[in-house]
Amino acid sequence: MNGEEKRERILEAAVKLFGEKGYNATRMAEVAAAARVSPSTLYKMFDGKKGLFIATRQWVTNRVLRRLIEALPDDPEADALTLVRRLLTSYTAYIRKHRELARILAEGVVGQDPEIRAEQLTAFTGASTMLAQVIERDVSEGTVRLVTDPETAGLLFVSFTAMIAYAVLLDLDRRSVAGFDPDYALDLFFDLIRE
Repeated sequence: MNGEEKRERILEAAVKLFGEKGYNATRMAEVAAAARVSPSTLYKMFDGKKGLFIATRQWVTNRVLRRLIEALPDDPEADALTLVRRLLTSYTAYIRKHRELARILAEGVVGQDPEIRAEQLTAFTGASTMLAQVIERDVSEGTVRLVTDPETAGLLFVSFTAMIAYAVLLDLDRRSVAGFDPDYALDLFFDLIRE
């Protein structure tokens, strides 16, 4: 087995364990055992539990995003907000179906470790900036009108993904605590953002 195959197996085991138990309760020895690699192999590939968690979050984020983009219908006429809405709707359904991912994504937002939070902030800022650029194009062409600027809209969209992950982690979407319904929240959000 080559290094890339081992890395994939380790990340899959880490997703399962971090998703079930969370960052603090997961031990590196458990990840090594679940991935069927030695602890020394695990430590050669990842710089401790923090490095493994950050790599796992990045891997999960990239995997989810890739799946969501692949599932988008080919619609060259769709404006940026329509595409973002489709992505967020798909994301909400996906994260609710794969609840273990919510813990991994939410812990990056609410965790206390400064390095994990810094990595999360970098990812958050990058996604927000990318969305703002896509939205700006449609705003400047006049195909989209917003009640705010594209930068704020991008920030709000990325914030919505974090809110959904956290709500799923807390099972708010299952228990309807305080009437929380992710689909209704998404509808309301888009009604408020588009002019």
